Amino acid sequence: MFGGPDAQLVQDALIIAALALAGGVGLTFGITRLRARKSGEEIKARSKSGLEERVEVLERIATDRSIDLADEIEALRPKKETV
Repeated sequence: MFGGPDAQLVQDALIIAALALAGGVGLTFGITRLRARKSGEEIKARSKSGLEERVEVLERIATDRSIDLADEIEALRPKKETV
């Protein structure tokens, strides 16, 4: 198809360009996946720490035998705003 003296050089240049493009796409894909994984791990860590705090509060409530237990439970509930 290509019969000129530089046909092999043109083919080599096209192959090199295709490999560079494929490498760039692969690298971009890999970096994107890595960032998404790290982001997911951070979200899990934050939600886990929030759950651990709640469990600690529940453990304190369950083991607390003071007279003011009902008041402490009510203090932990979210306040409803009256408009």
